[in-house]
Amino acid sequence: MEPLAAYQRITVDPDQIQADQLTLTAEQAHYLRRVLRLPSGGRFIAQDGRGQRWLAALTPEAAHIVQALEPAAPQWPPLVLAAALPKTGFDDVVRQVSELGVTQIQPLLSQRTLLKPSAQKLVRWQRIAQEASEQSERVWTPRIASPISFQTWIHQETTEGSAYLCVARKSVAPLLSQIQQLLTRSPEAAISLTIGPEGGWTAEEISVAIAHNHLPVSLGSAVLRATTAAVAAVSVVSMAREQLI
Repeated sequence: MEPLAAYQRITVDPDQIQADQLTLTAEQAHYLRRVLRLPSGGRFIAQDGRGQRWLAALTPEAAHIVQALEPAAPQWPPLVLAAALPKTGFDDVVRQVSELGVTQIQPLLSQRTLLKPSAQKLVRWQRIAQEASEQSERVWTPRIASPISFQTWIHQETTEGSAYLCVARKSVAPLLSQIQQLLTRSPEAAISLTIGPEGGWTAEEISVAIAHNHLPVSLGSAVLRATTAAVAAVSVVSMAREQLI
């Protein structure tokens, strides 16, 4: 069998598989046949976004499961990104942090948030996360939660001791050094990153976050766009964890 990296990937619902048959949706069939130009009999990997994968062969009607592949390695410990919604660019944030290995994305509505997303946005973001996971050969697709207020998030977030609030123009410890110290002590620690809106957090929001065990950290001396800050923060954690593998 060819290396798994040689095969294109699509994400399916496990209910689409019955015995050795995979029933493709019209959209999936179009993507395989028309976009990827996969011929009849061509093989691809179907994955459920939760660690299970199957090698499948395209047929005129649907697809035939050739074999169930070995379960993927266990998912990394939780890496949650809670990000205040910017006016534009959140699609790119979802795509890039999904490639980097977040396990959950929580859109936030802060005091300075201007975007009020529709229900269709949530569906779009989940699809983007799914496509990004396929492209980056990650078998775990992050979950996109419904947008909630910053206050609600801070009060319900329970990742005590590993929850970080990224702030600008403050004399606080760098995120990188804090993550390195955390992973040295607890390599399997769950991590939560909270990123502010365009215009930054209000003083009240910072105080509330600190009162609920969120540690203020810096992403460096530059003042980053909200979209850049989200990707930069996740990159720091992703690379720090990769070094432990």
